[in-house]
Amino acid sequence: MINRIRNCLLLALLSLLVFSCKPGNPVRSDITGYSPVMAVRELMDENKQYENARSRSTTAHAPEIRAILDRGYIVFAMTAADQKPFFYREESTGEFIGLDVELAYSIANRLGVKAVFNRNSATSDGVITAVTNKEADIALSRLGLTSRRAELVRFTQPYMVFRQALLVNRLEYAKVGSEDRLSNFIINFRGNLGVVANSYHHNFALENFPSATVRSFDNWERTVDALFNGDVLAICRDEVEILVISAARNNASILTKPVFIGDKRESIVMAVSADSPLLQDWLNIFIDEYLLQNKQELTPARLVESHFGGL
Repeated sequence: MINRIRNCLLLALLSLLVFSCKPGNPVRSDITGYSPVMAVRELMDENKQYENARSRSTTAHAPEIRAILDRGYIVFAMTAADQKPFFYREESTGEFIGLDVELAYSIANRLGVKAVFNRNSATSDGVITAVTNKEADIALSRLGLTSRRAELVRFTQPYMVFRQALLVNRLEYAKVGSEDRLSNFIINFRGNLGVVANSYHHNFALENFPSATVRSFDNWERTVDALFNGDVLAICRDEVEILVISAARNNASILTKPVFIGDKRESIVMAVSADSPLLQDWLNIFIDEYLLQNKQELTPARLVESHFGGL
């Protein structure tokens, strides 16, 4: 009798594990063998079965979810410009990959509908507008939380959280201090600090480094060039972008030094329409499960390593 009960419990546990690891919420147990291209290919192949799927909604579904199931597809808004490693075209194959792409296909597969991407927005604010105008169901575009955006849409819980960071030009800093005192120097930063104009980090720099001379540039590429050219002492952005420079730029580890600010963090979230509270709840549950199963992958360092090669 005891053995029968034990066997029943074991079967129930195995069933629970199989259900929690169903397609659309991939588990990457082999971290060293993880390939961003293969991950998206598998999810995309699974999603193809839903291209001509019939409606399966019932009156029991929340209106916003019922609308998605009735039409048979879900629309994700992303900016027109690639944001590697979150969403981008892979150079050799042209395939659309990245963390946000994986999440999009996983969400669509979990719902049993086709994934559609709306990339008509030039800016992150445009992605928010796409959701408010009902041109997309979910904004999934490396979005950061802002109070102004929160007046327009509902945000999910974060699926990634970054520290803020500076990248310092070693040669320029050597003129004003020694590396063993760099942490103290950052606290009272003085000198030219590069940021992208009208960005979150522009305001962040003004608020947190009042003694700095904040210099703004049209885009991130020009900001980075200013650092390597010695036009600014340091540049400011989140740790993912700083790690990307270290991985992608020649001699970055020799010419620059990253400084991470542990008590200043930025949450990366999804957004839905203000009148979609149950879709927001559904996504929060999805994110909980996704984070539980992929926590080893969802770190800034691992994300950059997967999409840019070694750090």
